[in-house]
Amino acid sequence: MKRTDTLAALNQLHLWQGIDLLASLTDAEYTATHATLFPSGVGEHMRHIVEHYQLFMEGLASGHVDYDARKRDPRISSSRESAMDIMEGIIHDLDAMSTVDAPLEIKMAASNAPENDSPLSDSTIKRELQYLQAHTIHHYALIALILRIQGVEPTPDFGVAPSTLQHRSKTITGSHVPQRVNRP
Repeated sequence: MKRTDTLAALNQLHLWQGIDLLASLTDAEYTATHATLFPSGVGEHMRHIVEHYQLFMEGLASGHVDYDARKRDPRISSSRESAMDIMEGIIHDLDAMSTVDAPLEIKMAASNAPENDSPLSDSTIKRELQYLQAHTIHHYALIALILRIQGVEPTPDFGVAPSTLQHRSKTITGSHVPQRVNRP
């Protein structure tokens, strides 16, 4: 039987990484935008990430996840505290979810034309946890760029894919040593 606990734990590590980053920012850094360089700021990217996790968790009971049903909650994009609280709740929910893999039906817009209905795709809990991890890292990379433009340097591994971190570790040390972050 396939289990989901390893992927859930990896997603939790990435969420903790985001919480740690948000705790280090000012409100101005979190909400800043620039019309031409980064029209969506850190807060808007964090909201986007968080709402994907919320929709995933909500869809587990029915077996149907609709990633297009985001609420676009302005509290998440405007308040670091709100974002961190919700992220901690998602971490708890990931800890409490079943470790058994199961099928899911996924809906996600495939076109920007509203008359084209989004196709449904077959997936699994494990595959969606992999998607959420990659999606989070992708947006973290954008967040890191936005912060660097503002003169804020995130940790060197923020927004970097695990395969890249593994490659860097092998290149520097000559062997791969997995890095783990222990959280409460």
